[in-house]
Amino acid sequence: MNKKARIAATLLLGVALAGGAARAEPQAADIIRIETIAQSDLLTVTQMGPLMRIVATEGARHGISLERALFPGKGGEGWRREVARIQAPERLTPFIHESLAEILRPGDLKKAHAFYASDLGQRIVGREVYARRQMLDGSVEAEAKQASATLLAADAPRALLIDQLIDSLDLVATNVSGGMNANFAFYRGLADGGALAERLAETDMLAMVREQEPEIRTATLSWLRAYLMMAYTPLSDEELARYVAFARTDAGKRYNAAMFEGFGRVFESTSYELGRAAARYMVATDI
Repeated sequence: MNKKARIAATLLLGVALAGGAARAEPQAADIIRIETIAQSDLLTVTQMGPLMRIVATEGARHGISLERALFPGKGGEGWRREVARIQAPERLTPFIHESLAEILRPGDLKKAHAFYASDLGQRIVGREVYARRQMLDGSVEAEAKQASATLLAADAPRALLIDQLIDSLDLVATNVSGGMNANFAFYRGLADGGALAERLAETDMLAMVREQEPEIRTATLSWLRAYLMMAYTPLSDEELARYVAFARTDAGKRYNAAMFEGFGRVFESTSYELGRAAARYMVATDI
């Protein structure tokens, strides 16, 4: 396998689950309301700490796997330390704070906190974190994908409801976009690190990423169906409808947009850094 083929095989499939982005004009009352809920309060009730540790674990596993694909047997403990540094949860959470500060409007924090701090909100958050942690196990993820595919093939009401939720919140398109942006950032990191004998133009890197779009879309939809099916199994259809209703409010849309933006920054930053770090090992290996 030549170097370009090896690099192409390392594309990320980043999935940052949240809702779709939207914008709406603020009401005058929102503009003058003094915000009493801090970002830290919202991130506490949404279990951002545990979730970020899971995301960091996902990223670290991917990072460690790059050694086998790009510089087999040359990374060792040094590469594992580099990946751990890049994927440290405490380095990633500030991206979420930044996106919340930029996208949320006065009153949004209070409304989002009120929903997620409620009994239903806490059960939703707990189940989402639980399911994502469970799917760190490859066998559990495979079983969840098979179970969701079986229910979908049988036109099971819950499977259809999950697909409606995915469509209404535009989860596939947003996650695919985030994954492709992360892939592009990884290529830029490799190029900036000197791993490519002939530096590729951005148009070439974009073309390489676009070639993987169908694969990313298929993998994303499969993962989302399995994840959401597992996460929301204990919830009734009425409770899921209440969740979607909140997500469709202005505050819910902006909160989900902020989450997408924040995790997008996480994945792009870590992907670029992984590319730069991997390039050093690749260059040393080629010498």
